[in-house]
Amino acid sequence: MWNKPFEKLRRRMTCLYAAIFGALILVIVAAAYTFIWWDILAHEKENLVAQIYHEGEEWVESEEAPCSEAAIRSGKMLAYFVNADGSKVILNQLGTGEAGQELMSHKDDWPKKLNTSRLLRMQSANGARYRYLAAVAPVIDGDKQIGRLYMFKNMQFYYHAAYKTLFMLLCMALILYFAACYFGYWLAERNIRPISNMYAKQQQFTADASHEMRTPLAVMKLAVQGLQEDEDSRLSDFAKESVNMLQSESERLSRLTENLMTLARSDEDILPVYTAQVDITALCKKVASQMSLLTAEKKLQLKQEIQDNLVMQGDEMALSRLLIILLDNAMKYSPEQTQITLRAAKVKMHLVLEVRDGGFGISDEDKQKIFDRFFRVDKARSRSHGGLGLGLSLALAIVRQHGGSIKVLDNKPRGTVMYVKLPTAAK
Repeated sequence: MWNKPFEKLRRRMTCLYAAIFGALILVIVAAAYTFIWWDILAHEKENLVAQIYHEGEEWVESEEAPCSEAAIRSGKMLAYFVNADGSKVILNQLGTGEAGQELMSHKDDWPKKLNTSRLLRMQSANGARYRYLAAVAPVIDGDKQIGRLYMFKNMQFYYHAAYKTLFMLLCMALILYFAACYFGYWLAERNIRPISNMYAKQQQFTADASHEMRTPLAVMKLAVQGLQEDEDSRLSDFAKESVNMLQSESERLSRLTENLMTLARSDEDILPVYTAQVDITALCKKVASQMSLLTAEKKLQLKQEIQDNLVMQGDEMALSRLLIILLDNAMKYSPEQTQITLRAAKVKMHLVLEVRDGGFGISDEDKQKIFDRFFRVDKARSRSHGGLGLGLSLALAIVRQHGGSIKVLDNKPRGTVMYVKLPTAAK
């Protein structure tokens, strides 16, 4: 069964494969179209120059005009015959139509060198487009060049045929693209499946191990509590210190177990969200009041900037836990005599929660990792303060369950801002 992260990964991989396949298909289509058009054009250029030589020979023998009247009227084939230096027109077969006039107005674009050709693209004043292939070759009488003959072949038919060919190629490309998308979706599933299976096994192991650890941990906590409350026991100072250490570590291990179970549920997208109307103003003030004792103990100042009448649809217990995690995280990394600010406000249709601290800040590299499980910016300091490296992972899971987003910003001039954006309506 796919969970949300792997389904998103599969879609991203599908989009990547589709983009690659689409680019390849477009390159192939463009290359095929260009090659076909270039081959046709090269063939027509060669034939037109050969035709000019043939018509030139007939002119020398019988003065037969290069183009028929029908070809001139339809504009299919036109000709223009001048003497060797171009100073005198021997025969003008451009006709009186608009195409002939456009050709004459673009005389500077005609091919200059003998035995060469050029494609002319023209547009008349009324918007009509003309595409003619122009070529020029000498007319030889014996050993003497008596003139140069220009011939113009209407290429509009080839353009129409090329457009039809391109349309057919694009239709085939579209069909191939959809097939490539389906293949990419299948390929992404095939590539991700082994990773997903391993992840599912790891996830199941985490959930099972966490569940199995709860009972022995509860027994250990009760046993330690019993030792602490047993007034008849004569424990040495070392034994009492060891018992207190056992209590501290068993509580830490219990928190770790609960956090792992919560994260396992969030991975399976079964983290429960009991949607109800939550008074965020009251909740923020309540959590700030609870945390103020700890901040005072650590010589920190907790400032509140909480708007009135803030309400949203969500899970009150989960949101309370979110605020505690963010405030506790700020306390761990704030030096004494600095200020922590809890801000809550409504911005348009969203509710914004901010926790600002005056610590040393977080590097850009670490900003990309702080929501990863067991990651600590300062590992030694986190351990000394009881950090597990799961707090912000849980915060991210809670925010996502409520359809919101969380990110890390820099606090000016120093420190960090945890910025949470939540929709006021339930997702």
